[in-house]
Amino acid sequence: MSSRRPIGYVVEIDGPQLLVNLLDDSRGHVAGHRDGLSTVEQPGDLVGIDAGAETIILRIMTVAFAEPREVHAAGRGRSSNAPQEPLRQLRGRVVGCLAKRDGKLIFSPQEWRLPVLGASVYPLSDIETVATIGATGIEAEQIRLGADSRNRAVEVCANIDQVLGRHMAILGSTGQGKTHFVAAVLQQLVRLPKSRIVVFDVNGEYTPAFAHLGQRVKITQLGGPNGGLRIPYYALGRHGLSRLLIPSEKAQMPTLRFAIEHLRFVEADAHGAKPVGEQANVLFDDCHTGNPTQASQAIAAIRTGTSPMANLWPHMRALSCLATEWYVLSPGRNGVERNAFQYGHIQSMINRIRGLIEDSQFTSVVEISGGDGLTRPLSMDAECAALVREVFGPPVFGQNDWSVHIVDLSRLTQDLMPFVLGSLLEMFAAEIFKRGPGNTHPTMLALEEAHHYLRQLPGESDGGQQALAYERLAKEGRKFGLSLLISTQRPSEVSPTVLSQCGTWAVFRLNNEADQRAVASAAETAGLNVSRQLAGLGRGEAITFGAALPVPTRLSVGRPNPEPDSKDPPFLRKWSV
Repeated sequence: MSSRRPIGYVVEIDGPQLLVNLLDDSRGHVAGHRDGLSTVEQPGDLVGIDAGAETIILRIMTVAFAEPREVHAAGRGRSSNAPQEPLRQLRGRVVGCLAKRDGKLIFSPQEWRLPVLGASVYPLSDIETVATIGATGIEAEQIRLGADSRNRAVEVCANIDQVLGRHMAILGSTGQGKTHFVAAVLQQLVRLPKSRIVVFDVNGEYTPAFAHLGQRVKITQLGGPNGGLRIPYYALGRHGLSRLLIPSEKAQMPTLRFAIEHLRFVEADAHGAKPVGEQANVLFDDCHTGNPTQASQAIAAIRTGTSPMANLWPHMRALSCLATEWYVLSPGRNGVERNAFQYGHIQSMINRIRGLIEDSQFTSVVEISGGDGLTRPLSMDAECAALVREVFGPPVFGQNDWSVHIVDLSRLTQDLMPFVLGSLLEMFAAEIFKRGPGNTHPTMLALEEAHHYLRQLPGESDGGQQALAYERLAKEGRKFGLSLLISTQRPSEVSPTVLSQCGTWAVFRLNNEADQRAVASAAETAGLNVSRQLAGLGRGEAITFGAALPVPTRLSVGRPNPEPDSKDPPFLRKWSV
């Protein structure tokens, strides 16, 4: 640093926060040296502090006059004693230090490395800036996130393992560039020959960005009139159905478990159910239709396993019929009776099953009529495992497997989205946890508009127990080869547990105070200086910080090629025709 003129000196050390007096001849926003120009004296800028063999890196937080009242008086001519050159000071926070190792500058993010009082403060050269925030690793092991907003020549990159090893959160208001940024990141990851990425595409935007991959991309439309994927309800398994039907823990969950475990012993249509081989329906879900004695005998045969097993999965109505009859049948004065009071405990869940069966939007996505099973005897575990392979890929990466699976959810209505997507995530979580660590090919889930389904749902009043499985995905998924990329415009509506597990953050402009607080409380490295910048970011700008980045950096994000179908509507051009 001897070739550069200092801009100030340290006068106060308060832990990692330092106070610097600026020299009288350092009055501009840039400082010149033999390596060029560096921006200084603006919040967010980086400067270096001489520490012998090392250079301590300080991020500027505030710049102010030491005695602002005297400066004001001098400007108004009311005080002849005010100094002509008022003292200016900056406050900053130590973010790490630079040191030469084997002839190369290496940055270490260590707040505890502090200077001595009076240490000189210098502008950083481009080489030092690149070593601090730029691309310094092996190119093939990194992805480019963008360029430093203050110096576009400095590219900001992150190590792939560090990004994927801890989940990534991409947050920002609508129209700020989240979708393009997600696509740019994924396009770089998919260059790896055995990458596996599943994109939950809520708005149907990502297909153009990956169509050029040919056989390496798989595109699935969920539901819709054009032959899209319809999920058999029984393939959701116990965990997925629990998420879909949100039963209460005390009464409804046990009845639902009984119904799920005994589906294989009944036949059903849209009106009722019966044990396999019976002529007419004897099980119903309205607490009064049919003979209760016959229903009790049927439930007893199903429960004890004396009823024969079915060769086909029954209609979804079997769930509500089995749950109702198992719970409400009880001895009475005149023999077996249906207890209407007991029925009240489970009626909300029964009504939900009925409502879904009669909802054409739901039945366009979920197959409710039953059908042939994959195995004999029928196995819900086998059906669930097959659906996991269909959506999330097989446990082992094959020679002709896809690298990107875009699940187009644009046909899924907003009211059903949290339940259907939540069910898929619950099912996937149960499957990979059952396989155990190391038995699933490393997979990234890109969860667009995550606030729709990574949250507690209406009806989860008894502690929100149904939310625990996907929160466990966030907490423990990395042990099982899973990485999450969570994109949302409302971080305050996403599960705080999920957000707190994200290690790398790219935060675009956020105007809502609740969203800003959610970021500050969830991100361990989001200091006050980061939070204060969120509302002032320009379009296409983000603050990136976390485990994969040495220091928080304001950057202009990179653009994907080709781009997703996420553009502003051309109001002027269309309205002017």
